[in-house]
Amino acid sequence: MTSPGSGLTEAVATRDVERVVANMAAAGERLNDARRHVRSARRLAGDDPTLGISACHDAIRKAITSHMTAAGLRARAGDGAHRIILEYARYQLADVIAASDLREADDIRRDRGLAEYGDFASRQLTAEHVLAAADVAERVVNAVAHGLASQGPRRPN
Repeated sequence: MTSPGSGLTEAVATRDVERVVANMAAAGERLNDARRHVRSARRLAGDDPTLGISACHDAIRKAITSHMTAAGLRARAGDGAHRIILEYARYQLADVIAASDLREADDIRRDRGLAEYGDFASRQLTAEHVLAAADVAERVVNAVAHGLASQGPRRPN
């Protein structure tokens, strides 16, 4: 994706993103799930940081997906879907989510990969790491919620 309009058009053309019926109720449910995941991550930070980082990643993913759902879009399933969701945010929500939070969200996506598939992840992911990721996730969730509440979903080109 290179610019807000052309990138999304390209993603739809390559079937990375598909058009679906917009659904504000489902978008709201995903935002509520995202908020619960942030709370869960904070509770898990000390006991199970690998699960906590996955909860942070899921919170970010569900928040962005809520915007996509409200706009009538869905990322294709399969390899790279989570990266595509972050790309959507980078181009469609750049005025809503801070660029630094989007960079950190991508780091959290990689940490989630480590937590799920890496060797000795529990030695690398600490409670402090999870709590910092939860702060990022909460900012992303709040930014998307504010964006949806104040502007509604922007219809992509």
